Amino acid sequence: MYSYTLSFKEEVDRLAAPEQAIALQSPAQAGDFVILSDGSRHQIMFVTHRAHYSSLYLDKGVRVPQS
Repeated sequence: MYSYTLSFKEEVDRLAAPEQAIALQSPAQAGDFVILSDGSRHQIMFVTHRAHYSSLYLDKGVRVPQS
């Protein structure tokens, strides 16, 4: 598992969803999409790596219709 903290492109659009961290099965790359628990779909703008954690910077997202 790969763990990342989440940051959004514009703080005003920060989701109220509980996620401030996400675990993925494979390494995240710019251009990939993630879907958060509130059903919103976000494109990864860029990834940063620090000594103890990595961050995903996401666009403001698009809500995915629930079917």
